[in-house]
Amino acid sequence: MSVTVIPHWGAWLIGLLVLLGLLLLDLAHHGLVARFDDWAFAKMPHQPDNRFWNLVAWVGEPWAVVVYVLILTVALLVIHEEQAATWVLWTLGIGNVLGVITKKTLKRERPGAHLEHDDGYSFPSGHVLGGTTLYLMVVELWPIWPVIVIGGVAWLLVASSRIILRAHHVSDVAGTVLFAGAWFIISTLLYQLIF
Repeated sequence: MSVTVIPHWGAWLIGLLVLLGLLLLDLAHHGLVARFDDWAFAKMPHQPDNRFWNLVAWVGEPWAVVVYVLILTVALLVIHEEQAATWVLWTLGIGNVLGVITKKTLKRERPGAHLEHDDGYSFPSGHVLGGTTLYLMVVELWPIWPVIVIGGVAWLLVASSRIILRAHHVSDVAGTVLFAGAWFIISTLLYQLIF
């Protein structure tokens, strides 16, 4: 089992970083993105008491993603894939640290009417950062249709829950996907350089 560099990784990385930079620049000036967030929330359902969406959010909690990654790491170690196990651990671990640093640096406020237990700042979303990173890693390790489809549906549900529960702005979710994608490419390149 190996971790490969995504074809045309340079273009993907530059594209993701440029989009992320433009998003952050616009957010800093409360421009089009903030107006889009307001418009999107006016059009989307807000279901804070919906058991299904709260369950989805709970299953996608950042602490739960850490548990899933630890299980994945143990499974990789059992099949003697030590290098892949190391890559999985550092990809999620460093990604989470970068997410916390970014969140505390930008200090973007959460949307109004968010659930009380969704405290802290809004960008990047811990749920979406962990979920996107986990999904990309699993698909990288097992690029087969059942994994891609089932994992994609799970990822989409968790990302959607953050918007429907008003835990994050739409731009937080989109920006976090860019953030996670860029970090995933960088981590994969590091893997290629080290191993």
